[in-house]
Amino acid sequence: MTRDVETRDELPDWAGAKEFYQKYDPKEIIGRGVSSTVRRCIHRETGRQYAVKIIEVTPERMSPEQLQEVRLSTAKEMEILHQVSQHPFIITLIDSYESSTFIFLVFDLMKRGELFDYLTEKVTLSEKETRCIMRSLLEAVSYLHANNIVHRDLKPENILMDDCLNIKLSDFGFSCVLKPQEKLRELCGTPGYLAPEILKCSMDETHPGYGKEVDLWACGVIMFTLLAGSPPFWHRRQMLMLRMIMDGRYQFSSPEWDDRSATVKDLISRLLEVSPEKRLTADQALQQPFFQSHQREGGPCVTPYHRFRIAAWTALACVRILVRWRRARPVTRELLIRDPYGVKGIRRLIDACAFRIYGHWVKKGERQNRAALFQNQPKALLLTMGDDEDPEGEG
Repeated sequence: MTRDVETRDELPDWAGAKEFYQKYDPKEIIGRGVSSTVRRCIHRETGRQYAVKIIEVTPERMSPEQLQEVRLSTAKEMEILHQVSQHPFIITLIDSYESSTFIFLVFDLMKRGELFDYLTEKVTLSEKETRCIMRSLLEAVSYLHANNIVHRDLKPENILMDDCLNIKLSDFGFSCVLKPQEKLRELCGTPGYLAPEILKCSMDETHPGYGKEVDLWACGVIMFTLLAGSPPFWHRRQMLMLRMIMDGRYQFSSPEWDDRSATVKDLISRLLEVSPEKRLTADQALQQPFFQSHQREGGPCVTPYHRFRIAAWTALACVRILVRWRRARPVTRELLIRDPYGVKGIRRLIDACAFRIYGHWVKKGERQNRAALFQNQPKALLLTMGDDEDPEGEG
């Protein structure tokens, strides 16, 4: 049995991981975490491809307390995954192996990678793409909540995509099972996606705590980000950003939201509701017009009346296209010099070029909030309530 040098270095106690290496052949690294590495691997008998998450639990790099915490959290994550893996939009845990220094978790291989990377490539998504992604995500969240499980770390980095752009929710390291009427008080997650009640709970000892509603707030942040290309809450000073979250202060600003429908704005507003009691549940969100007007299953029966309406709307659309074409301003050199950001196609080109040059999004004006997309901490909440320093990576 042959293995590359890097893999051999990763696993000093070869005997403890022999079963994994007999069954799977690990390949190149496709992702990294704080204490883990994700590799593509091949099942030796069938040739099928999977992804293996290799979690390091060596005493050289961790204190005994940290080792115990990682092992307990991994065991809890595995227990939850075994409970929910049968859902089509939740990542499936195929196999698991443990040695004295490494834990191996074998999952589905999602070849397209993270939704975060797809958004980076596309800048913004259409309402049609967003509808498909958010419907799947909300169905997964609904299933979790029906089983009294709260995820607590929903963000584009933890949503994986396959070649057909189908999604699966992953990374259940912060997830936990809630008992009836139980509330949580632990401060965890990623700063830009934290619900107001999590922050208030951390600052007020008398606060009753938070529950499953925090996942719906994160869904609202994700939906906003997919459509706008930037998060709803961001500021160079972290303390000010946290105040924006607690106050629920965000804007459907121009030009990102000029051509977005009223139904999608209404849904986001109902998800980004500061009061958790007033916030939509996952099932209620799926019943909103944004999803109900475009059902997933089956095509509707087309009656003669529907055919007439389709023909009428088609004719009206053709007339509008003709009128707008006649009124359209030609893209001249003078127009580009005066207001290049006013032309949608040019605006997207500027954003793409800015990313390649600066390594993060640069938005017109002083409010460069696209940079926040590239400043999320992947697994730990490095959050100090009094920290007013600028985020790292500011261009």
